[in-house]
Amino acid sequence: MKKSILFASLLIAFTSLATAAPSDTDRVKVLVKQKMNIEATSARRLPMGLYEVVADRNLLYVDKDVKFLFAGHIYDITGQKDLTQARLDDLSRIDIKNLPLEQAIKTVKGDGSRNLYLFADPYCSFCQRLEHTLADLDNVTIYTFITPLMNSSAMVNRIFCAPDPAKAWDDWMINQKEPPALPKDCKPTTGDKNLVLFNRFGLEGLPTMYFDDGYRLEGAMGLEEIEKRLNSAKK
Repeated sequence: MKKSILFASLLIAFTSLATAAPSDTDRVKVLVKQKMNIEATSARRLPMGLYEVVADRNLLYVDKDVKFLFAGHIYDITGQKDLTQARLDDLSRIDIKNLPLEQAIKTVKGDGSRNLYLFADPYCSFCQRLEHTLADLDNVTIYTFITPLMNSSAMVNRIFCAPDPAKAWDDWMINQKEPPALPKDCKPTTGDKNLVLFNRFGLEGLPTMYFDDGYRLEGAMGLEEIEKRLNSAKK
């Protein structure tokens, strides 16, 4: 009886110690904070022995004692895959259902069966280049979140206050035809809301596109790449 009680007590003690002891990943997060003053949101051990640390959608690679920081991308040679980029793509995904579509200009082309969610600025030359590419898309619904990132609040407001904002956007971005002057009784706040959304998603530049699967694509990409992502997201 005494042996049973002793065994039970020892089992409880060992269980308590195991519960109290921090995991390797927790320890790495603490060390990253102490040594690098970086708040890690997560950490995990990779098969090659390094630890992947996620901090504000950025990736860091460190050893278990956080004595060394490894910069660059990790590649799977056998699988011919950029593991770092794949992980960054996952981290940048969003839940499309949470997008406030009422803040976007909606353009339907063809049957509108595919969806593209675009953040763009009227003064962004790469955004203007992308618009010429998007003009060749068919069977797509484009939701454009016009975002005043480049000191463009006045132009953004003029577009939102135009009788037909979608046409005003296309006229300006494709043909450099200016929208009407801002009416005195029109004081839109949508551009400012889109800027808040831009910052909330941790975006750094424009144009930025999202697809129905939450995948993010940055820059003035070519038609082939956009079509590929649209079709992939629809599956």
